[in-house]
Amino acid sequence: MMSTTLERLFEAVQTLPEPLVAEVLDFADVLRARYASPAIQSSDISLACLCGGLENTRTFSEPPLVIQQKLRNEWR
Repeated sequence: MMSTTLERLFEAVQTLPEPLVAEVLDFADVLRARYASPAIQSSDISLACLCGGLENTRTFSEPPLVIQQKLRNEWR
């Protein structure tokens, strides 16, 4: 029996450590937001509109120094 995409995603996420599950959730939130809003013509986008967006996600919810330390620890 072939699994649905949702079932396959659920199985894959179950084997990930919690920090990676949070990243998957953040990515899903980005996709949801991208496709929930109407398409914007590239000529209508200013650099200021492109700034930010991740500060309200779980991955980037901590103070910058804490995030920086976690990133350093990942590369050791």
